Amino acid sequence: MSGCSCQENGGADHVPNFAATGFDGEVSQQGNVQLEGVEALKLSVCVGANYDPATRKLCFSIPIYGNFCITLPIPVPIGGQLKVCAQTCGSLIPTGLKATVYLNGSAVYTIVLWGKC
Repeated sequence: MSGCSCQENGGADHVPNFAATGFDGEVSQQGNVQLEGVEALKLSVCVGANYDPATRKLCFSIPIYGNFCITLPIPVPIGGQLKVCAQTCGSLIPTGLKATVYLNGSAVYTIVLWGKC
């Protein structure tokens, strides 16, 4: 990008380096980061999740987008392995965020977390 002035504008501050800081620290408590000046952001990620069988709530954290809790329409058996894969919708500029819940490696539920997909 020939017109990039990231160094002058502190562009390195847009997205935290989660490889260095992890997700449990102060960075993840901020919720959404400031993305001023960012013109495109496409994200695809899989993360672990916590499940409460009493309420069927599944909670997980998507880097950059923050923490989410959803209610699953089906119960998860004890010992079931859960993961959530999320991706932004849209070509370069995100129009939404979609998540798919996997139980023991099989997709069981898909939901749009925000926006339109």
